[in-house]
Amino acid sequence: QVNGKSTFKEEFVTAGGIDLKEINFKTMESKLHQNLYFAGEIVNIDAITGGFNFQNAWTSGFILANGI
Repeated sequence: QVNGKSTFKEEFVTAGGIDLKEINFKTMESKLHQNLYFAGEIVNIDAITGGFNFQNAWTSGFILANGI
């Protein structure tokens, strides 16, 4: 049973990462280095807590897997 969530200070994501302009979003492959792929928190995307970062990790992982 879920009774709530923890305090805001305990919920966080990694900020920073690979610059978005360096990634081919159709495959998640690096535009600078062939056969180098990125997904999840290594990419410079962060959002408010509430599942957005999980969704980014799942979606970018799915795109990456289909791109290789």
